Amino acid sequence: MPATFPDIPVNRITDDPIERKLYSRDLAPVPAILVKPFFRTLPDAVIRPGNAEQVAEVVRQAARQRVPVTPRAAASTSYYNTVPVRGGWVLDVNDLRGGIELDAARQTVRTLPATTWFELDDALQQKGFAVKSYPSSAVSATIGGWVSMQGHGLGSLKYGGVGEQLVSLQVALPDGELRTVTRESDPPLDWFVAAEGTLGVITGVELTVRPRPAAESHHLFAFDDLNALGQSVAWLSRAEPRPFTIFFADSGYLRLLARGGFHIPLDLPPSHFPISEKGLLLASFQGETSEVNRGKDVLTRLPGQELPSDLALEEWNLRLYHLRTKRAGPSLLAAELWLPLDKLGHYLQAVKALAGRSHLLIGTYGLAVAPDMALVMSLYPTDERHTVKYLAAIGFTKWLHDLSARCGGRPYGVGLWNSAYLPRLFSPAQLDELKKRKARLDPTGIMNPGKLYRASFPLWPVTFSLGAAVLGAGHVMLGRERP
Repeated sequence: MPATFPDIPVNRITDDPIERKLYSRDLAPVPAILVKPFFRTLPDAVIRPGNAEQVAEVVRQAARQRVPVTPRAAASTSYYNTVPVRGGWVLDVNDLRGGIELDAARQTVRTLPATTWFELDDALQQKGFAVKSYPSSAVSATIGGWVSMQGHGLGSLKYGGVGEQLVSLQVALPDGELRTVTRESDPPLDWFVAAEGTLGVITGVELTVRPRPAAESHHLFAFDDLNALGQSVAWLSRAEPRPFTIFFADSGYLRLLARGGFHIPLDLPPSHFPISEKGLLLASFQGETSEVNRGKDVLTRLPGQELPSDLALEEWNLRLYHLRTKRAGPSLLAAELWLPLDKLGHYLQAVKALAGRSHLLIGTYGLAVAPDMALVMSLYPTDERHTVKYLAAIGFTKWLHDLSARCGGRPYGVGLWNSAYLPRLFSPAQLDELKKRKARLDPTGIMNPGKLYRASFPLWPVTFSLGAAVLGAGHVMLGRERP
C-alpha cells in the first residue's frame, strides 16, 4: 500500500490484486509471453483522485519516494500508453469529469480532462456551439487523453488538430506543482501535446469552440479504382470550401463489415480473391448554408459515382463506430498510420497486392486530417484465443508499417509498442529535444516511464525487426483464407 495521503479518502486507494489487474492492460490483448518477462504491468496500487489538488498530492508523494506514476483515463488506445511497465502507482483520473464552462463571447470552453468528447459536444450543442474536431472514438475518448495523444480526427481537416485549438492547460508537473500553461508560458503548452502523460498529468483543459453549424451535407461516392479514390481524397482535401471531414475505405474494410453482419453500400464479388478495386469516399460539409452549397458544387468534379443520400447519411451516422468491424473477429489487429495524401492511392494498391499475395483479408479505412495528410487504419482478423497464431499475427503488423514507410508513412502514437519505430517517428534532433524536455521537467523519470523516448528490449529496432519478420511470415502461412 502507498503512503497515506492526508487529503485523499482511503476508499480512493486500493492495492487489491483483482482491481490492480484491471489496470494492467488496455484495448490490446497482448500474450503474456511478450509482457511478463520484460515489463511490470501490474501496478503496486491504484489511486483515484477526486480533484486536481489530489492529483498534485499523489504526484508530490511519488516524487519524494521516486515511485513511477502512470496517468490513466479511458485507456482507449492499444499501445500501452496508459499501462505501467515498471509497476508503481496508476493514477486513475476518471473522476475529473464535467466542469464544463462555456465563454460564449470568447468562443472558448473549460472542462475537466476525463470528460469525453461526446459529452462535451453534446453540452455545447445545447448552448448553440460545437467542438471543432473530435476522434472517431468520441463516445469513450477523453479530452485530456486526446491532447496527450496526437489529437487528429473528424473536423481536423477544416480546423486543425486539437493542439491548435488549445488555449491553456492545467497540469500537475512531475514535482507535484499545479501549473497553468499557455503558448507563452515556460514550459509552453505545446510541450504537453502528444507527450502521452510523460511530462505531467493534465487536470484541466481550455480550448476554442465554434458556433453550431447552420447547415451540413453528407455525400457518399463509390469508386472502381483505388488510385482514383486516393487522388480524389487528396484533391478534395485541398479544395475550397474545405470539407469538415473526408472518410475513405477500401473493399477489404467493407468485407470485414459484411462478415460482421453489417449492411454495406456496395455490391462486391462473391469471392474475397482476387481483391476488388472498389472503395468509398464520404465527404461532409458543415458551416453556413452558402458554404455548404458551394461544397456540393465542388463535388460535381469527383470521378466517382455518387450514391443515394440516405446511404450517405447512414455512413455519417456511423462515423463513431468504425471499429464495429471487431464483430468480424473474434479479434482484430491493426496498424494505425500517418500517411501523406499524395501517396494514399499507392498505399491502398500496395495493401491490396499484399492481401492478394498472402491470401489474407486486410481492410483499410481512414480520414483526411490535413490538406496533405491522412490517418489510416489497416486491420485484419485473427484470434487471440490461439496463442501461436496470434503471436504470428502481431508480427504481421510490422509488415504493414514497413509498407506504409515506403509510402512516406509513420505510426500514429508511440506508447510502449510503437517505440520500436522511433527512428521513423522522429529525427535525431527531434528526439534529442524531447529527451531534453523530459530531463528538465522529470529528472527522476517517475512520470509514465518506459514510454515515448526510447525502446526497451525486446523492442530495440534490430531485435524487433528480426522477430517481427519471422512472426509475420508465420502469419502468412497460418492465416491464409480460402478463395
